[in-house]
Amino acid sequence: MTGITLDGISKHHGETQVLKDLSLTVKDGEFLTLVGPSGCGKSTLLKLIAGLDTPTGGQIKIGDVRVEQSPPSARNIAMVFQSYALYPHLSVEGNISVPLEMRWLTAWQRFPFIG
Repeated sequence: MTGITLDGISKHHGETQVLKDLSLTVKDGEFLTLVGPSGCGKSTLLKLIAGLDTPTGGQIKIGDVRVEQSPPSARNIAMVFQSYALYPHLSVEGNISVPLEMRWLTAWQRFPFIG
């Protein structure tokens, strides 16, 4: 993986400001944990990085490439939530790799019991 740089990231939902001018760099090989109370913006930040939502302001770089306007499939990133929608028989690595591996499958291969 290459590094991720957030520069002045902001996110508003109507009048509600979720993230305000957040800047952060995670270098290649570093491990980052986001903690905080419910509603503080952790999931919003991850959705912005993964491309599931777009920032109101600021820049997101993966490596040296700006990606805030790139589709999720072009970012080569996956995320999982804390408890629900996980495959309990898989490891953390397995749960994260499922969507990354599935993008290479044909529509028929994605059907259970067929592919």
